[in-house]
Amino acid sequence: MSTQTSRPHTLTAVVGVWCALTYTHAIDGARTVWQRLADDSGVEDSPSKLLYLAIAVALAIAAGVFIIGVFNDARDGVPDPVAPAP
Repeated sequence: MSTQTSRPHTLTAVVGVWCALTYTHAIDGARTVWQRLADDSGVEDSPSKLLYLAIAVALAIAAGVFIIGVFNDARDGVPDPVAPAP
Protein backbone atom coordinates (compact mmCIF):
# COMPACT_ATOMS: atom_id res chain seq x y z
CA MET A 1 0.00 0.00 0.00
CA SER A 2 1.41 3.34 -1.02
CA THR A 3 1.30 6.28 1.38
CA GLN A 4 1.97 8.83 -1.33
CA THR A 5 -0.93 10.93 -2.45
CA SER A 6 -1.50 11.40 -6.13
CA ARG A 7 -1.53 14.79 -7.76
CA PRO A 8 -5.02 16.33 -7.91
CA HIS A 9 -6.75 16.23 -11.24
CA THR A 10 -6.85 19.56 -13.09
CA LEU A 11 -10.61 19.28 -13.56
CA THR A 12 -10.99 19.21 -9.78
CA ALA A 13 -9.15 22.51 -9.51
CA VAL A 14 -11.21 24.07 -12.30
CA VAL A 15 -14.48 22.97 -10.70
CA GLY A 16 -13.30 24.23 -7.30
CA VAL A 17 -12.44 27.66 -8.67
CA TRP A 18 -15.72 27.81 -10.59
CA CYS A 19 -17.70 26.92 -7.45
CA ALA A 20 -15.85 29.56 -5.42
CA LEU A 21 -16.48 32.25 -8.04
CA THR A 22 -20.14 31.28 -8.39
CA TYR A 23 -20.64 31.29 -4.61
CA THR A 24 -18.94 34.68 -4.28
CA HIS A 25 -21.03 36.15 -7.11
CA ALA A 26 -24.26 34.77 -5.63
CA ILE A 27 -23.48 36.11 -2.15
CA ASP A 28 -22.57 39.51 -3.58
CA GLY A 29 -25.82 39.60 -5.56
CA ALA A 30 -27.83 38.60 -2.49
CA ARG A 31 -26.18 41.38 -0.46
CA THR A 32 -27.00 43.92 -3.15
CA VAL A 33 -30.63 42.81 -3.30
CA TRP A 34 -30.89 42.83 0.50
CA GLN A 35 -29.51 46.38 0.67
CA ARG A 36 -31.90 47.60 -2.02
CA LEU A 37 -34.89 45.97 -0.30
CA ALA A 38 -33.88 47.33 3.09
CA ASP A 39 -33.69 50.91 1.79
CA ASP A 40 -37.13 52.32 2.47
CA SER A 41 -36.18 55.89 3.26
CA GLY A 42 -38.91 58.41 2.55
CA VAL A 43 -41.52 55.91 1.46
CA GLU A 44 -44.34 54.94 3.79
CA ASP A 45 -45.45 51.75 2.02
CA SER A 46 -42.23 50.67 0.42
CA PRO A 47 -42.17 47.69 -1.94
CA SER A 48 -39.88 45.80 0.44
CA LYS A 49 -42.41 46.04 3.28
CA LEU A 50 -45.19 44.88 0.98
CA LEU A 51 -43.00 42.05 -0.28
CA TYR A 52 -42.25 40.90 3.28
CA LEU A 53 -45.95 41.08 4.12
CA ALA A 54 -46.87 39.03 1.03
CA ILE A 55 -44.26 36.40 1.89
CA ALA A 56 -45.52 36.22 5.49
CA VAL A 57 -49.12 35.76 4.33
CA ALA A 58 -48.10 33.06 1.85
CA LEU A 59 -46.13 31.21 4.54
CA ALA A 60 -49.06 31.43 6.96
CA ILE A 61 -51.44 30.02 4.35
CA ALA A 62 -49.00 27.23 3.45
CA ALA A 63 -48.55 26.34 7.14
CA GLY A 64 -52.32 26.27 7.66
CA VAL A 65 -52.88 24.01 4.65
CA PHE A 66 -50.10 21.71 5.85
CA ILE A 67 -51.49 21.48 9.39
CA ILE A 68 -55.02 20.82 8.13
CA GLY A 69 -53.68 18.10 5.82
CA VAL A 70 -51.77 16.41 8.65
CA PHE A 71 -54.83 16.60 10.91
CA ASN A 72 -57.09 15.07 8.25
CA ASP A 73 -54.59 12.26 7.60
CA ALA A 74 -54.35 11.52 11.31
CA ARG A 75 -58.14 11.63 11.72
CA ASP A 76 -58.60 9.10 8.90
CA GLY A 77 -56.21 6.69 10.61
CA VAL A 78 -58.10 6.60 13.92
CA PRO A 79 -60.65 3.76 14.11
CA ASP A 80 -64.23 4.42 15.19
CA PRO A 81 -64.79 3.85 18.89
CA VAL A 82 -66.47 0.56 19.71
CA ALA A 83 -68.38 -0.01 22.92
CA PRO A 84 -66.96 -2.81 25.07
CA ALA A 85 -68.88 -6.09 25.01
CA PRO A 86 -70.84 -6.83 28.20
